[in-house]
Amino acid sequence: MEIVTKHFQKTFDKTGVALTGGQLLDFATSKNLKGVTKRAIYTFLSTQKDVAQFGVAKKRSRDFTTISVVRPGLYHIDYGSFYPEWAGSNSGYTGFLVAVENFTNKLFVVPTQDKGTEAWYKSINEFVEKTRNVRTIFSDRDSVATSPNFRLEIMKKYGIRWFFLKKGHKAYLAERYIGFIKTKLSQALLHKGGKKWIKFVQPICDAYNSQKIEGTSYRRSGVLTENFNHFLEQLLKTSEPELTFNSFKAGPFQTEAWNRKIFKFDLGQKVLIARRANWKSVDDKMKTFTKISTVGGFGKNVYTVGGRQLRGSKGGKSYVPMYSINELGPSLHFYSHELKPAPLL
Repeated sequence: MEIVTKHFQKTFDKTGVALTGGQLLDFATSKNLKGVTKRAIYTFLSTQKDVAQFGVAKKRSRDFTTISVVRPGLYHIDYGSFYPEWAGSNSGYTGFLVAVENFTNKLFVVPTQDKGTEAWYKSINEFVEKTRNVRTIFSDRDSVATSPNFRLEIMKKYGIRWFFLKKGHKAYLAERYIGFIKTKLSQALLHKGGKKWIKFVQPICDAYNSQKIEGTSYRRSGVLTENFNHFLEQLLKTSEPELTFNSFKAGPFQTEAWNRKIFKFDLGQKVLIARRANWKSVDDKMKTFTKISTVGGFGKNVYTVGGRQLRGSKGGKSYVPMYSINELGPSLHFYSHELKPAPLL
């Protein structure tokens, strides 16, 4: 561990990048260091004063679905504000655009001056120039991206399709990596001092993208169109990765007894929807600073279950019941825990 700890400290002091546990384990493996375990590395990181305070306590169900795509080039995009009052020390930049590739989680970060249309055009242009392989973008309903003219211009100029996540956008991929980048920048500033964060952006991305993807022989920066299928074979532990995505759903079943055992809700059943999962009803949405303890976790409006199906979870290791709601369209967007039986009138 001594060599690993020295490598961590040297990198932190020189570049401001606090290497993650995965990056340190990758370093130990590349140097054939014996006796270095993942547990020992994370124990070490927990003792570092400029890193430990950024630990995240969260709980997420192991069963969740993901977008089913078998080609590279699908990116999740979002904007993160970072100390806008420090813009004078950062060439006028008040935040950054984050783009994350769906399978490799290859990370691109572009500093931006604001969330206006001009800034987004400039950031998207820089992002596309860097990647050269963008087919599809998913984002939440940002005020700029929702403009039909904006998306049409992106389609005409780059041939990129732009879609929105209807719900749960705070848990999607780009949102997660905004937190990661903010943590890394905060660690660098705490360690190196000052307010100029833009100089750490590229070193953080380079360090992350050079890391090996767990369970594969590929580094994030090394996955290309020509080797993507081989990468998927290693990632999904199958010689035929296409089958994983062509058989990701099952049900509903002809035998009603099976449906009753598998699905919590019946077709036509009246339900309430969790406020955080409802993207349509203004009355049922979670508003800024609203507390569940004061308004309740579920909305008051009553909806009708219109469809149900088992969908493959991320990694294809299990199936998850998903439901559609008649009043919100035929797409299956809702998990069992996001619905509850409506009270009898």
